[in-house]
Amino acid sequence: MKPQQQKKFADYGLYSHWNWREKLEQQREPIYATEIQLFSDAHFTGSRIEHGAYVVMNAQPFTSEFQLMYARLILRFENYLDANQDKTDLFWRTDTTRYHGGTASDEMASLYSLCYGVRIRAGGVIRTFGPWNESCKYGEPRTPQPNETPIFSPPHNDNYILPWHSDNKHLSQIQEQIESYVLLTPQQAVELVRAARLYQDAVWLAENNPETSWLLLVSAIEVASNYWYRNEKISDDLGEQLKHFSPKLFQELNSLENNGAKAVEITSKHLKNLMGSTKKFREFLVNFSPKEPPTKRPISSQIDWEEEPMTKIFNKIYKLRSIALHSGIPFPKFMCMSPRLDCENNIPYERPDVGIAASAYGASWKAEDLPIHLHIFEYIVRHSLLNWWNSMIEEVASDQAL
Repeated sequence: MKPQQQKKFADYGLYSHWNWREKLEQQREPIYATEIQLFSDAHFTGSRIEHGAYVVMNAQPFTSEFQLMYARLILRFENYLDANQDKTDLFWRTDTTRYHGGTASDEMASLYSLCYGVRIRAGGVIRTFGPWNESCKYGEPRTPQPNETPIFSPPHNDNYILPWHSDNKHLSQIQEQIESYVLLTPQQAVELVRAARLYQDAVWLAENNPETSWLLLVSAIEVASNYWYRNEKISDDLGEQLKHFSPKLFQELNSLENNGAKAVEITSKHLKNLMGSTKKFREFLVNFSPKEPPTKRPISSQIDWEEEPMTKIFNKIYKLRSIALHSGIPFPKFMCMSPRLDCENNIPYERPDVGIAASAYGASWKAEDLPIHLHIFEYIVRHSLLNWWNSMIEEVASDQAL
C-alpha cells in the first residue's frame, strides 16, 4: 500500500479562496469579520457588491474631486476558517506553493484592481466583528496604523501615464467576473492572484516609476504563461521558434549558400533558453490578448492591431525586458512618458510620436524601437489575464462535465 502523499499548501488554496469555499460548504455564520480600507483614485458609483464571503461598500463622499487617492471603498471580510484547525499551520518544512507576499485582503484587492482596471490596494482594518453573535452587531472600531496606509505619488503635472485609471466605475460591473473566482481550482487561484498582484503593483507604480511598471506587467504575463504553457501542446521546434523570435536572423541564416538549415539549427540551440521564455510570453499574448483595440482611439499614432505586427511588438517588449533585467538598461524613456493627446479628438496616442527617431538622457532610439505606450500595453495585459481567467473557468466546467 502506497503511503498517502502529503499535500502542499497550494492544494488547500489561498486563504481568500479557501475561505469562500468554506462558506459554501459549511452554510453557517462566520467566526468573525473585519472591515478593511481599500484605497483607490478611481471614482465609484453604486452602494455595494456582495460575493461569497466578501462585501465591497462604497465609502467615498459626494465630491467632484477626481484623481485623489484615499479609502474610497470598504471591504467586509467574513472569516469562516478556524485558525486552530488550519492544516497548513506548519513550520518544519519550506512550502511556498501558494506564497505571494500578501494577506487574504491583499488577494481580494488585487482581483478588484484587475477586474475594474484601476489602482486599488488594501489598507488597514477599521472595524472588527467577533465572535459572531448579537453582541457584535455593530463591531468594534479600530484606527489603522500609519504604516497600513499605502503610499501613492501622483504625477507632478497631472499628466497621467495611465490616463484611464481614474474613470468612473460602477461597483456591480465586475459581479459576474469576481463570482467566478471560487469556481477555480485552488492551484488556478494561486496563479491568478500571483499574476493579479503583479498587475496591481504595476499600475500603482506606473505614474512615478514606469520603468518598473513595464517589468511588472511583463512578469504578470510570465506567471500566467508559465502555468498555461504546462497545460498546452505547443510546437517545440527550435527552428520555428527562431523564425518568430528573430525573423531577419532566421532569413539570413537560412539563405546561406553552405547549409543554411544547419546554421539555423545550431543558432537555435544556443538561443534555446531565451527563445523559450520569449515564446511562452508571445504565444500567451497571441492567444489571450484582446482582439479589439480600446474603444477610444486617437486619429494619429495608432498601433496595428493585426496578429503579425502585434507579435513583433510582443517580441520587442520581451527583448527590452531582458535588457533591463540583465544589462541594467531601462525601458526607453519615450515608452515611459505620459502619452500625448491627439489634437483632433483629445485621445492619448497609442505609441510615441517621435518622427524618425528621438533622443533623451544621453540615448537615442529609432521610431521602430518605440512601438507602444505603457497604457496600451497595460490594456493588453489586463484583458489577456481576464481572458485567461475565463478560459480556466471553461476548463473546470469541461472537466466537471466528463
